[in-house]
Amino acid sequence: MFCKNCNTELDSNTKFCSKCGQKVEEESKKEEAKIISEEPKKGIKSTLMSVVSVVVFLLAIGVGKYLIQGDSSISSSSQSKEELIIQAVKETKSSMVLPTKLDDSTMLTDITAETNAIRYHAVLTNVDTTGVTDETIKVYLKKSVCGNDATKNLLNRDINMEYSYTVENIAQSYFVSFNKADCL
Repeated sequence: MFCKNCNTELDSNTKFCSKCGQKVEEESKKEEAKIISEEPKKGIKSTLMSVVSVVVFLLAIGVGKYLIQGDSSISSSSQSKEELIIQAVKETKSSMVLPTKLDDSTMLTDITAETNAIRYHAVLTNVDTTGVTDETIKVYLKKSVCGNDATKNLLNRDINMEYSYTVENIAQSYFVSFNKADCL
């Protein structure tokens, strides 16, 4: 049987998905034959993994060398948090052209400096968002966000990481924020 939320293969007696934490419903077992015989829709989980991987990679390229090595004004302890956010956004944007297509269904449209945060804006197209919530996205993104040295360095400076997703052609959006406490 497969998780209806992220399409991960599950044991038949599983009550919660080991990948996304979604409760496994009885009807999932009934639909298993359909899922096996049909091409599954591209799920939000694989899309988000692509987005996070690329965004975290770009952040690492854009500001990681300065934060980790301490060889630039961005790592200066004399800079205010606001200045660090603005500099991190500037460095990240300089390493790419926006908007940029991250995968078949994800377009990173902007990176903005917010009060106490860096925000990534993305548009999702042709994605099945059934059962997806801000919390399921946060659980899914946590390992990638918290596992990156550049991102952790920013979080440790009380600079939050925010991810804003809109789903094209429907009135659906998601917003996830990470702070230092989320990665302890």
